[in-house]
Amino acid sequence: MSDAEVRRRPRQERSKSRVETILDVALEMIIESGAEDLAMREVARRADVPIGSVYQYFPSKTAIIRELAKRNLERVSQMMQDELAALLAETGGRPTPRQAVDRLIDAYYSYYRDHPAATAVWAGAQAAPTLRELDVADTRRTAEFLTPTMMMTLPLHDAGEAFALALLFAEVAGSAARLALAVAPPLREQIVAKLKLMLVATMEAHRPGGAAA
Repeated sequence: MSDAEVRRRPRQERSKSRVETILDVALEMIIESGAEDLAMREVARRADVPIGSVYQYFPSKTAIIRELAKRNLERVSQMMQDELAALLAETGGRPTPRQAVDRLIDAYYSYYRDHPAATAVWAGAQAAPTLRELDVADTRRTAEFLTPTMMMTLPLHDAGEAFALALLFAEVAGSAARLALAVAPPLREQIVAKLKLMLVATMEAHRPGGAAA
């Protein structure tokens, strides 16, 4: 086990409650001053638990950040899958590129806009080389559930080509949405609008008979 992994999972309710308190306190500290200033002893002090109890579950601050990042990515992934399922239901399973881009980008951007803690945790995970694989793995998972929709929407018959396009979509959308959150309006809204235009144009270019054919 690396020091970026949770040392053990709590089984009793009291232990689960203690772990949640540790994570809540750590999240508050990350929001206040960034992940780089997270200190295990200060986490223990604010959580009102012995320092040994913190290390019992989290061998390092990287392990705490990893757990917070993992939970956030799982929430975002579920939210995006729910949005996609709703869109498919509304459009009979064949949304236009514009409908798909508008729905998914708005959902993703709104989530991070309304949950600044999620942005802070993501930034902390990106700063740790041992945690970057979490984001890479999440991007691949996002591309996997987007691929069937890409194939139906454009339509494409090559699953490999659709996956590559979905992977690019997921990576670019995530990076651009976070960039938008780092700047002030009206530049923020301009970035999101141009991101949508770029993604729609890319999808349209991959339609059979389109510019990429």
